[in-house]
Amino acid sequence: MFCLRAAGSPAKRALALLVTKRAQKRRRTFSLLSSSPIASSSSSSVPLKNTGTTTTEIPDEKRPARVEHCDLKSLSNNKKLSEALHGKITDVTEQYFQALIEFGAVYISDELEEDFQLEPNTVKHKMKRIRSDVLLPAGSRHYVRAHVNPRRFLAARETRWMDAILKETDDFVVVMKPSGLPVSPSVDNAKENVLRCVWSALRVGDENDDEATKLFPTHRLDVTTSGVVVVAKNSKAAGIFSKILRDGLAEKQYLALTENPSKIGLMTHEYEPSERTIGKGARTVKMKTLKLSEDDTASYLKNKTQIPSNVAILRVEKSEPVAVNGKTFYENTVKLITGRTHQIRAQFSKENLALINDCLYSNANDGETAPPRVPEPEEKIGLHALSLKINAETSLGPKGVEFRAENDIWWRSS
Repeated sequence: MFCLRAAGSPAKRALALLVTKRAQKRRRTFSLLSSSPIASSSSSSVPLKNTGTTTTEIPDEKRPARVEHCDLKSLSNNKKLSEALHGKITDVTEQYFQALIEFGAVYISDELEEDFQLEPNTVKHKMKRIRSDVLLPAGSRHYVRAHVNPRRFLAARETRWMDAILKETDDFVVVMKPSGLPVSPSVDNAKENVLRCVWSALRVGDENDDEATKLFPTHRLDVTTSGVVVVAKNSKAAGIFSKILRDGLAEKQYLALTENPSKIGLMTHEYEPSERTIGKGARTVKMKTLKLSEDDTASYLKNKTQIPSNVAILRVEKSEPVAVNGKTFYENTVKLITGRTHQIRAQFSKENLALINDCLYSNANDGETAPPRVPEPEEKIGLHALSLKINAETSLGPKGVEFRAENDIWWRSS
């Protein structure tokens, strides 16, 4: 299922139909593609009843979000957490809670004081994700949060991860990230992400190490964005690459697919990040028109570290027509000057060039009233991280080494 907030044109409707059919075809063939050791769930799971479950596996299909907040008091010794949860939430089986724990969808607090009053989100700082069932000592009290219907990222198991690795050294792994998968664990899913999948393919580190210490993110791509991403094998390497990014020594090039062509040259906007709020809809950033002086522009391009944090700059290098399913769209080659959250999506939206299939950022002059929403994992948007050039010497290669992801760009294979 694909959304089109800049909807209405026959070309976009045809494109939406194409990508929808492809997503449905992949979903039907997941059982044949499951070769990864992290694939533990089945598309033939027993249907849930009233969002409860009698199955022991996490279903593939999307379910309404359901988060349970429990004040657990253990009256007997050595009661398993999964058993205690089932005692509180009887429409979910103990076996299913065990599956949720292994999936990374259950959090537990430190032991609570006797006078603690349970209010959701009040003890977030004390919560920790657990990945194996635990025994609760008699008399103990804990706040537990369980995400009963975790969000699934099925691209994790349909991707041939050894083929997706562009380069591996003692410090780093360069990966061609597929669309539909986060780089790091999500709040309710610790199994289906780039870090876990690459670790599983390479078996980096000790099997008994804490999950978070095996691989480290150095930068991120949105779930629905594909392309080049670098992960680190140790914290020192992660710090080195983070400094490279801060010092402006990495050049990132993207492809952005739009319905209309973009002007060639710089896009400059004032960047305003949004506050993360609970229950207030999708989180977006705002871009305001910004006219920089020639002196400021020259200074910023010469030394990117001098660019204020509220300024977003990119350069459109090319805008060329491309046929997708018999219709004409425009593939824009974009070089990032700054690296703000959702930068390309938000800047193109502000210029009335919303990316194809992006239902979070519509064109600024669209008259649609539908609220923005985060695209589903299977909803491929028109954005691909094409290349990453590192202007510093690392174990990945000498200064100027470049990695490109020119295969599996979804709109080019139509």
